[in-house]
Amino acid sequence: MPLWLVRTYRAMRARRSFSVLFVFMMLAVSVLGNTLTFYFFERDQEPTLSDALWYSIISITTIGYGDFSASTAGGRLGTVLFIVVFGLATFSVAMSFGIDWVDEIILKGRAGMSDIHASDHIVIVNFPSHARVAELIDELKAHPEHRSREIVIVSDRIESLPIEDKHVLFVQGPVLQQETYERAKIGQARMVIVLATSYDDPSSDAVVASAVAVVESLNRDVYSVAECLNYKHRMLFDSVHTNALVYSMKVSGNLLSLEAHDTGVAQLIDTITSNQRDAATLYSLTVGDEVCGLCYRELAKQLLDRDIHLLGIVRNEESLLTFGERSPEVGDLVLYIAAKRVNWANFCRFNTN
Repeated sequence: MPLWLVRTYRAMRARRSFSVLFVFMMLAVSVLGNTLTFYFFERDQEPTLSDALWYSIISITTIGYGDFSASTAGGRLGTVLFIVVFGLATFSVAMSFGIDWVDEIILKGRAGMSDIHASDHIVIVNFPSHARVAELIDELKAHPEHRSREIVIVSDRIESLPIEDKHVLFVQGPVLQQETYERAKIGQARMVIVLATSYDDPSSDAVVASAVAVVESLNRDVYSVAECLNYKHRMLFDSVHTNALVYSMKVSGNLLSLEAHDTGVAQLIDTITSNQRDAATLYSLTVGDEVCGLCYRELAKQLLDRDIHLLGIVRNEESLLTFGERSPEVGDLVLYIAAKRVNWANFCRFNTN
């Protein structure tokens, strides 16, 4: 490439908006100029304006089908001037601009700097580790409702997205700033999962609670799950709205302690809490207005005949694993193990069959 063209290209790249406009103006002049000269000078071929335009575009892209060609002095001069001198060089610069633009979009996307386009998606806030986030994404995508759902990761602790998945997007920015969540389209999100910042960060729970508060201020209707490392810090979440609070370290410690005395507990818990296994899974449902007619103890017996295991209920934030004579109340959260999800209406229908 001639030195003058290289220098011109460098100068044009430094002024992107002007250079793009200038290049496309030059392309338009080249195509239009050659179209008119071919149309007026090549009358023996009886070209229409569309034929002349077709010839100009095919020539400037160096394809050259050969269905038209300049045979007169005026037509050839126009081709040399508008296509060879101006057109080919301008087209090459335009192509390099296009390649740079695509590369820039890809790089900005992986660096989390571009706006995303998503709706009804899942937002994961914070990136404590690659293994932790990758495992969470695998579990989410194994769920039938989320297999093709887009997942947006929000973090200011990674510079680029280390996960290769077309459904996983990245927004880089402070997790306590409104603008970051607006770029993550929090207003259209289906669910938000706020992870710990790091598992050795003593301020993690405070950051998580603050992030939940920011999310709540932007979309109060979104379903949110927050991770709390220290059970003693649960009061940090009393003033914010989150649908579920998971004490990951406490649960992990409990499980390790149980497994130390009762072998098989960890394996069973892993099975019933994973979406990636072809086995029964732990589900929950909310008791509706339908009348069941049985207490929980009798209902549990009826459900066992259908391989549905009634595990426990949550009533007024109290977990109950033994039912006694308690009867279902509207709003109870029922946890059960089954091969597939069942709603409360089906529970009641099982009782009548």
